[in-house]
Order: sequence, then structure tokens, then C-alpha cells
Amino acid sequence: MPYILLVLVISVLGVTSVSYAEPFTLPHTNTVLLKDKHTENEYPITIKLPRSYQKQNQKRYPVVYLLDANYSLPITSGASRFMMNSGTIEEVIIVAVGYQKGVSGLDSRIYDYTPFEDKNWQRKTGGASQYLNYLKHTVLPYIEADFRTTQKSTLVGNSLGGLFAAYTLFTEPSLFSNYIIGSPSVWFKENSILAMAVKPAANTTKVYIAVGELEESEGEKMVAGARQLAAKINKHSGALVTTNLFVIPQARHATAFPTTITQALDWIYQVNGN
Repeated sequence: MPYILLVLVISVLGVTSVSYAEPFTLPHTNTVLLKDKHTENEYPITIKLPRSYQKQNQKRYPVVYLLDANYSLPITSGASRFMMNSGTIEEVIIVAVGYQKGVSGLDSRIYDYTPFEDKNWQRKTGGASQYLNYLKHTVLPYIEADFRTTQKSTLVGNSLGGLFAAYTLFTEPSLFSNYIIGSPSVWFKENSILAMAVKPAANTTKVYIAVGELEESEGEKMVAGARQLAAKINKHSGALVTTNLFVIPQARHATAFPTTITQALDWIYQVNGN
């Protein structure tokens, strides 16, 4: 009798008729594999188009390039969606670069994002120059040829990606119009990034640097490093570069990026701020 009652209850509640919808995917996205013309390395590139892209077939859009696509794309997509749809910021194309195909994400990012070889690391380091060439000669030309873009672009890097973004700013400042540098790993190889020569920017450039307040005590003095990096940019990058340094209250290394990307996109692409 209890078994029959249980079956009746399940039937009434509709438990046996549960159906599942399609898995959630990020809207307006497509992923391609782009091979490096020089090294043959392949990386997945995910492109997210703004809502109006198909309807306004003459309009051109700024491009935001993300490193560490695996975590940065979902966060950036969600953070920017309401701001774009409400008209708070310009609509942008988001291009997220994943990790090298056939290589672990950790190995890929450590090699690609570090500007200097450090033999004290167990994993291979020092591939930033090669990776920058991949972005410059493969990724950017592909996006500019296949999509309606403007000349206004932004590079977003966080942690080791932030170190890479700073390296790019110092060596190829005009490759991107803006740089978002989150929780940069200035400490890598004993602050070697702070000793680099800096090529002054030839065009108007915005640089947004953010770091969590609590990152200072997490082992690498990240706040001090971010402040030193901002000071170096202000001193050597030229009058065309505007910096904005934000120390995020109560944020740790693992929690700072969502605030970094939200505030940075608002500062760079705010409709009423340009």
C-alpha cells in the first residue's frame, strides 16, 4: 500500500514526466581553431557578437580581446550583457583566446603569458614574444577581415595574463587602443617587468589596472606590484596614455576579476563618458 501511494504522489507531482531543455550556451557565440602561421600551434578562438550585429549590417564595432578564455569569457559575457543591452556602454565584439590545443591549460598559459624565461620554474616559461606574434599576425587579421570592426580594440589579461598585457603595452603599445590589466603578476622573475624598456604609445591609449585589496597579503605583494606598474606606465609610456588604478576593497586574487572587467569596460566604453 505505501508503494502504491508513493507512485500516485510521484505521478501527481509530475516527477516521472520531467524533461530537459537544451544545455545552456552563451548566445551569439562561435568557436574556431586558428593555427599560428609560424609555429603551427592551434588555439580555440571564441567570438561573441553583440545583439544588434545581424540587424545593423553596416555598423562596425570595437573589439575586446580576452586571454584565459575558459574563465574570462563567461564572466565578461555576463558582466557586459546588461551594460550593452541597456545602452550604458558601447556594444562590442568579444574575442576570447583559449589555451593551445593538445597542451594543458596551465602549461599553455604559463609559457604563453610570461615574457622571460625563468629556469627556477618546473614548467616552461618565456613564450610571450611568440604568443604576441600569434595575436598580431593571426588572430587580429582574422577578426578584422571577417567581422565589421572599428580601430578601437582592448586587450584584457588577468594574473599572468595581466603580466602579458603589460608586456604588450611596453613593446607594441599601438597594437591595441586600450589595456585592461587585472591583478598583474608583476612579481614574476623578481619583478623583471619593471626593468623593461618602454616604447611610448603613438596613439591615445587607456590603461585600466585593478587588484584586490587582500592580494597584498596573499604572498606576492600584488597591490604594491600593481602600484609600481602603474607608476612605470605613467612615467615612461608618454602623454597619450591615461591610467586608472583601482584597488578593489575586500577582494582576493580569486575574486577580483569580475569587478575588474565590469568597472574597466564601463570606464573605457561608457556611452556618456567618451
